[in-house]
Amino acid sequence: MKVIKWFQHKTLPLTAVLVLGIMAPAMAAEVQETLSLKQVVDTAVKSNPAVIESQKRWEEKQARIPLAKALPNPQFGIMKDDIPNGSLNPFDAMMTEYTLTQEFMNPAKLKAMGKMAGSDAEMAKANYQDKQMEVYTTAKTAYYDLLYADKALEIGKENQQLMGQLVQIAQVNYSTGMVPLQDTLRAQTEFSKMTTDLLSMASMAAVAKAKVNTVIGRKADTPLAVKEEFSAPPPTFDLDKLQTEAQTGKPTVVSMERQVEMAKNGVELAKKQQLPDYQFSIGYKDRKQTEMETTPDTWKMEFMVMLPIWQGKNKAEIKSASANLEAAQASLNNMQNMTGLDLQMALTEAQSAWRRIDLYKNTVIPQAEQTYQAGVVSYTNGKVDFMAVLDSLNALRNVRLDYYKARIDYEKAAANLEKAVGKPLFTSGAQP
Repeated sequence: MKVIKWFQHKTLPLTAVLVLGIMAPAMAAEVQETLSLKQVVDTAVKSNPAVIESQKRWEEKQARIPLAKALPNPQFGIMKDDIPNGSLNPFDAMMTEYTLTQEFMNPAKLKAMGKMAGSDAEMAKANYQDKQMEVYTTAKTAYYDLLYADKALEIGKENQQLMGQLVQIAQVNYSTGMVPLQDTLRAQTEFSKMTTDLLSMASMAAVAKAKVNTVIGRKADTPLAVKEEFSAPPPTFDLDKLQTEAQTGKPTVVSMERQVEMAKNGVELAKKQQLPDYQFSIGYKDRKQTEMETTPDTWKMEFMVMLPIWQGKNKAEIKSASANLEAAQASLNNMQNMTGLDLQMALTEAQSAWRRIDLYKNTVIPQAEQTYQAGVVSYTNGKVDFMAVLDSLNALRNVRLDYYKARIDYEKAAANLEKAVGKPLFTSGAQP
């Protein structure tokens, strides 16, 4: 261990200096905004274009409810009658008739149409809430993907620093004749490969950052950083309670329930099509008074009933509406079944990730660290070959990444659990 500490104060190889020299100006040039998990999620739910679109669709459906129950616009007509033969001037007409006509749809039909429009608006509202929940989950996933990418880059840099120490140890051992030149060359090659890996990890982090920017409604290249937060509590969830909440309050289930209601109203409306509609007209005849024509002005009133006598058409409408109702009910049943499956899968994934976290934290990582430290000491003393130390270094890097990925996977599974229930569940909690 003294040997390791001594080498930590030594200068890193030129490749590491070049990498740091390339990355430092880029990082210094960016004025990054650091966002918390809550800031990312809240911004996404409010500013994501897909959420805004869904909200406007809901507002559009709400505005259409009065339209569905409104009467048609009245019609006003002017008729010029008894125009003398040979005249093209309508003002020469002997009589002018003014008519005002209003159609009245059967009140039972208007009521059913209003119910359909209301159900349609409620379905749009549920879709809007579902889109919010979808973006909420996507934002969390993007946030944790960026955390993982940043952590992978951090672990990669730490691993390269350790590799730099091994390069220097190999050089010292070679200079004293304890190891062949091949160990030094192999260590330098591995260090250079790690530089390439760091560049790939930096690219992965840039892509993850662009995803976070996109989901919160900003340009993909906007500079930002995120705080490390793990908010989900241990997986001691009550599955029965969550299933009950999902079956009654999940937006996708509510949307399907509103669709079933709309389909029921559609059947009701189809049956109401057998009822008559009405039309009422009132008119006034203005006669031109002449020496030979002294007929006084008159007015008229007309009432018409539109009879739905084509029963074949009405039966077809009822049959079509009934089939649509059955299809909507089947979709609702399927959605309820899929909700239970999603809950079970998310809970299983969360429990599995939590067990991996415990295993890596308390067993695997301590063992890998001890193996690596023992290997370095043994290699310094010439008791093991370089490949043994290199394998232990790579193993240490991999288990650190796997541990962090298990934490990320747990948070993602918890987010999927929230999505399956249809509402946020976790704002804070114990960190694994």
